[in-house]
Amino acid sequence: MRSLFKLARAGILVLNFATAADVRWVRMQSANFDVYSTASEKSARETLQLFERVRNFFEQASGRAAQRSAPVRIIAFASKKEYEPYRPNDFAAAYYREIAGRDYVVMSSTSAETFPVAVHEYVHLVARHARLDFPPWLNEGLADLYSTLRPLGEKVIVGELIPGRYLALQHEKWVPLSTILAADRDSPFYNEKNKAGSLYNEGWALTHMLTLSPNYAPKNTQVLQSIQAGTDSAAVLSQIYGKPFAEIEKDLQAYLRRPESIRAAVLPVKLEKATEQALAQPASLFDVKLLLANLSNRPGKEAETETALQELARDDPKRPEPYVELGRLAWRHNQMDAVRKNFGKAFELGERDPTLLWDYGRLAESDDPENSILALSELLKQEPARLDARLELAAVQLRAKHNGDALATLSVVRTVTPEDAPRFFQLMAYAQLQAGGPAQALETARRWAGVAKTPEQKAEADRLVAYLENPRSQPPEARLEPATVEQSVDQDDQDKPRLQRAADPRPINERASITGRPSVEGTFLLLDCQGVQANVVVETAGGKRVFLIEDPGQITLGGVQGTKELNCGPQQPVKVRIEYDPPPQGRPDLDGLLKLIRFE
Repeated sequence: MRSLFKLARAGILVLNFATAADVRWVRMQSANFDVYSTASEKSARETLQLFERVRNFFEQASGRAAQRSAPVRIIAFASKKEYEPYRPNDFAAAYYREIAGRDYVVMSSTSAETFPVAVHEYVHLVARHARLDFPPWLNEGLADLYSTLRPLGEKVIVGELIPGRYLALQHEKWVPLSTILAADRDSPFYNEKNKAGSLYNEGWALTHMLTLSPNYAPKNTQVLQSIQAGTDSAAVLSQIYGKPFAEIEKDLQAYLRRPESIRAAVLPVKLEKATEQALAQPASLFDVKLLLANLSNRPGKEAETETALQELARDDPKRPEPYVELGRLAWRHNQMDAVRKNFGKAFELGERDPTLLWDYGRLAESDDPENSILALSELLKQEPARLDARLELAAVQLRAKHNGDALATLSVVRTVTPEDAPRFFQLMAYAQLQAGGPAQALETARRWAGVAKTPEQKAEADRLVAYLENPRSQPPEARLEPATVEQSVDQDDQDKPRLQRAADPRPINERASITGRPSVEGTFLLLDCQGVQANVVVETAGGKRVFLIEDPGQITLGGVQGTKELNCGPQQPVKVRIEYDPPPQGRPDLDGLLKLIRFE
């Protein structure tokens, strides 16, 4: 009976794909977006232009260009009927999803009514890339706020009243705001159709008031910083605005009783016109089937997805993408032999996506170290600043007795995070020892002992130091275990299998000195002396950072000869490296206490 059930489900999927084959799919590309649509060429072009202009808005509003990555895939259906098989829930007219490291925005239609919903989902993409981890009320509230953006001559208008949200708030029962702010991603107020409306409606209203009302907007940046730091939302609002939370809730209800007070902001941002000459071309059936299989790939539909991917692998045996997705599907069920086999096949066929290289490179460490070395080496060619990949590659090289290669891999490292320092010095010490540099190995082993985080690390480092100081016995054996896998059980994280040694989530420009103190590199913009103490403002790849000079006499100055006089105010742009200590408690406006400034 079970086999018949699987065949029946597979038959449904084949029917869906046959229908998809009969539909005319058009593809249109720009540098930042890759649109697949069943709508007209005109609609596809308008969709592409919309997303380019929205992207341009966020670039200008943030003051920095977005980091270049793989183009975002936009799947725009011509009708809700075509969209229905790929709808994630009962109420989503569009959604954002990351699949194997690639961003997707899926739209139920290209009508004007759907565009604000699509922009809402793109805001989620922007927030994810900026590593903003807000609670649902604020995450959805910000996405709604910016979903209304539209050009207004030489400017942009943001925050117009959303009629559906406003009318619902006038007629539906008010849910206590404390309940909305406390809801997490597992809450019924975020997942159930009959309750989620309250979170979206009240979240939008509160976000609008905090962002755009004269009484609340001046302190909104402090609110965002404190909530991003993990502080309870209700406590943040009470603390920053200096009033009981119940009074803030009354202010919000009064705000909603006066629709004339719900005003949009007009921003001096001129959206550039883009992609006017984008050419439409028929989308290949293989690519369309692969996209639809990816959209279908969620808990409860594994059998259909696997059948579709296997058919695609048979249709074109030289394409690596089906094997990548088959591997990720197997990983979800902890079928690790199948994962390694499929990832290995994709790598053999030429897949060089960084996510695949990182995952396969670690998974192959035990069974196929030479391919592991090839995959991790290829990843470092693409992303040479990735310390996590460099450490992993060096460990595999040492286990494979490629000692000189391991030393070369590590020798380019200049700074490490405090968390990575023990592993870096461990690998470097053994690489130096095996490559014939005992004196350097001794110095490195001592530094390893000084930064060890656990008793086991300290004991191993001490054994190596003792051997190098008196090398009469056999050297201690290095503990260089391969990365071990863990199953991803979070359904929302189904496309992101994990290993126990995961990538450092912080920007790669934000490192620590080898002595252990955090550091950041950027451009010196401003010496702000308006307060009792001075602040140094630095523009980094992750945005502006502010560091307090608590005691000028305790600051180390590097990279200059003789004396260096710093005057208050804007600075001539110059590259600097800042070393700092954590900021004082209760100062979310600061990124740290300045301890060293080095002029590069």
